[in-house]
Amino acid sequence: MAGRTKAAEPALTSIKRVGPTQLVREQLLVAIESGAYEPGSALPSERVLCETFGVSRVSLREAIAGLEATGLLTVQHGRGVFVRENVADQVSGPFGKYLELHREEILELLKVRGALDALAAAEAAEHADDAGLDAVADAAAAFETAVEHGADTTELAALDVAFHMSIAHAVPGELLPSLLGELNGQMQESRRIGLTREGKSGVSVRQHRAIVEAIRSHDPEAARRAVDVHIKGTISWFRMSGQVPASAS
Repeated sequence: MAGRTKAAEPALTSIKRVGPTQLVREQLLVAIESGAYEPGSALPSERVLCETFGVSRVSLREAIAGLEATGLLTVQHGRGVFVRENVADQVSGPFGKYLELHREEILELLKVRGALDALAAAEAAEHADDAGLDAVADAAAAFETAVEHGADTTELAALDVAFHMSIAHAVPGELLPSLLGELNGQMQESRRIGLTREGKSGVSVRQHRAIVEAIRSHDPEAARRAVDVHIKGTISWFRMSGQVPASAS
């Protein structure tokens, strides 16, 4: 019939095959989020879980290791696997669902951010003036003080952004600060979630110090390496916290 347009074809995508490790991890996460296993409680024995899920010990252990890496579980050798006491804060709100929906996007953004942060650090080490160097050191000190005083993750995330942006602002020109400013704006929630994991803020303090030291030493390559270590640690945690294949690195 004249004038008739062809109907738009549905957007179909390939079906992803999911392995037993991922399925076990997802079911355990749902059980923890639903309160079936409360903070501080023990999971059933390895034998019971293997029989329940119909999986091998290897698959079960890999699933538990993945959840342990996120800080949701703790493995106590000789006693069993326990839900961490502070798990309610980690799995409530955006934590589980946000990672489920945005994990691959977060990893991609982290890689881009890592490249830009490393460039900014190298440029700052080579070109920053005394005022710029002082601003970077002050921003690192502000983050460290907040960690020592037990600031919440929202404040720590803002101070972490301020530290990295101080490096970008120490570089001549406006492009790097502009690009990193936009990128950080897209990563506010993921940054806050990353800081919820146990010990992360202390690790960040030490890594910030290494970055500051390299920049103050006017060593561009050392500055790049320090940022690379800092960002890759975060990438590894986000990958281990869910179903991102190792090939994503």
